Amino acid sequence: MEKVKIKFTKDFSPYPGARSRSTSDHSAEEFYEDVLQGKFKQAIDEDKKLEIDLDGAAGYAGSFLEEAFGRLGHEFGLDECKKRLELITTEEPYLEADIFGSIEEWSVDGIHYNSALAKGVELKENNYFTKVKKNK
Repeated sequence: MEKVKIKFTKDFSPYPGARSRSTSDHSAEEFYEDVLQGKFKQAIDEDKKLEIDLDGAAGYAGSFLEEAFGRLGHEFGLDECKKRLELITTEEPYLEADIFGSIEEWSVDGIHYNSALAKGVELKENNYFTKVKKNK
């Protein structure tokens, strides 16, 4: 299967920030909305894999990975993400498990309470995630 590609350090930044645009430059929210979401849609439309090369960056905060990739799982679902995503994480091999863990949590359990998506949403559960209606 052919691939759509993202080289994180070239297509976004060598210095990933925090979770939201309001708290940092090069945030997960910015990466998702400006790069990842569009490339993932392109991969679906063209029936291709999306290869994301994460090597070379200064390091990834857990909140960055959770927001960017969790939102992907929330919007597109676990099965579609497993089918399409191919991660290059030679420098930090554990990132793949972290990323797919976030995708699974958000696709099954809903969004994280700190997510920009949670703003204005009444949280009915007092736990890490809240179930919200998925946008389809």
